[in-house]
Amino acid sequence: METTEYIVNTQKYYPINKTIIDEDVELFFNLYGKTSREKELSLISTKNRKLVKHDVENLLDYNLLYVHEEEKELYENYYNNLMSLKLVPEKMKEFYSNVGNTINKMFTNPQDKSNMKEVDNIVTDMVSTIAQDSFTVSSFITILSSDYYNHTHSLNVSVYAICLGRHLKMSKSELKELGVSALLHDLGKSKISDAIINKTGKLTEHEFNEVKKHSMYGWALARQMGITNKHILAGIRNHHERMDGNGYPDKLKDEQIHTFAKIIAVCDTFDALTTNKSYQDSMGTFNTLLMMKKEMSKHLDTTIVDHFINIFREESISNKTT
Repeated sequence: METTEYIVNTQKYYPINKTIIDEDVELFFNLYGKTSREKELSLISTKNRKLVKHDVENLLDYNLLYVHEEEKELYENYYNNLMSLKLVPEKMKEFYSNVGNTINKMFTNPQDKSNMKEVDNIVTDMVSTIAQDSFTVSSFITILSSDYYNHTHSLNVSVYAICLGRHLKMSKSELKELGVSALLHDLGKSKISDAIINKTGKLTEHEFNEVKKHSMYGWALARQMGITNKHILAGIRNHHERMDGNGYPDKLKDEQIHTFAKIIAVCDTFDALTTNKSYQDSMGTFNTLLMMKKEMSKHLDTTIVDHFINIFREESISNKTT
């Protein structure tokens, strides 16, 4: 990592390693640059948004890119997280791809009882991978799909849920149950018309009522797959319940909602807002966490949200001390 600073009117800027620049990467700091024709550094990329192809081409045209001294720690933390991928990376990328294909097949034929064996194997591997000290949520974000699909969304939510469960000191058996519940939380959408699921505009009242049935459909499909564990089933059935009692399907409130369902709700919301959809771009990690913390107390369990935020905070602190 470069260490020589660039000083402008007592303001210090530090060179960054350009290997972090890539399409769909979300940076948490501003980037500055200077061409051979310019005398001063200028702001060329703002923080908290994902880079697109044009951004990458523009940034890589600069011989050196810089970060301001006030954001140097943010850059170093991000860089360290990215480099930590080298401990797990190819295995995790391959795993992510293979599992996505398996989940897609499961959505196509959800009533096939052989699915449960594959789900069990997938979650066992995930719990084992996430239990490794080298695995970080921040690192996972750099390799997950930037676009929202039912199968990749289910996998993302399961990974986030297991990470959150680990943070909450759950046992391995509890993590496995939670991972299964999260992986299957949207399975019921396989019973909803594609025309409704893939609609880009606002849903009609009838269409929204149809979508709301997916948690019950998923619960029924899970039972048909042979799942009897009440914790797994509660997570699938009740992940759209709200803390104020205005959720569905059972209008449960606060303590009536199972912990698995509360965890899945947080992870479901986070992934939905940080991936691109045909009608909505990603809000970015920082803005999403801020919104969940400040604007969703009637929807999400604030204690669970705080624990989720702390995963990112603790990873950041850990990187400062390594």
